[in-house]
Amino acid sequence: MIRKVFIIIYSLIAISCLAQNKTTLIQHINEIKTQNDIYYWDQYTHPNGDSAKINATKRLLLDVNFDRGDNPHLTVAEIMPSAKYINIDRGNLKQYFVYIKKTEALALNGGSGYVQATNAPVAVTPAYMTPYIAPITPEPKTFIPEAFVQRVMETRDFQNIYKLLKSFQSQGQILQFGKLKDVEDYSSLDLILFDMQSQQVITMLSAETASGTRVNMVSGLEDSLNNYPTEMTAVIWYIKK
Repeated sequence: MIRKVFIIIYSLIAISCLAQNKTTLIQHINEIKTQNDIYYWDQYTHPNGDSAKINATKRLLLDVNFDRGDNPHLTVAEIMPSAKYINIDRGNLKQYFVYIKKTEALALNGGSGYVQATNAPVAVTPAYMTPYIAPITPEPKTFIPEAFVQRVMETRDFQNIYKLLKSFQSQGQILQFGKLKDVEDYSSLDLILFDMQSQQVITMLSAETASGTRVNMVSGLEDSLNNYPTEMTAVIWYIKK
């Protein structure tokens, strides 16, 4: 009988300690989230712990590489040793929260150690100077995206689209662009959506219309940002002249 009572008391203490530890971790995570000027951070939830950790790192890298500008872009393997991880057990799901100081991330692998302004002039490589050639005989009633949209979609991957936007900005075609985390209200902004896993462009959405929906600038159809899961999608906003 005494043994059973001891086991029950021990179990209650263990549960209480686990709950307190989880609360402490969540408080630490929330503190980091409020310090966007100091840390890069992101998170991912998945049934498999390894997948959650890697995908959280991939999401973090999109922000890091965006700010590294022309400095060498980092890979998952290069940033993982320097990043810090918090593992939160959510029953059948595993959540990894990853963070790293901005100064540290930007200095890795020969980086300059500072956030490069997106309005800085940039040298345009011949690959981005290739003139766009419109389709000669489009099918009747087929929606044809504007040349800017086609150029972005043809460029395909996140890193090269970032360089393309910088070149457009230096030419005055783009006034400003940035990460979705940098703005509170993006309803009036055009968006470029990327697949977080492959870092390939998915589509482009217009600013919200009066009805609260957006127009898919690739298909011409009504669309919404809600149609693209946030845990699988990365977004760059831009303001076109």
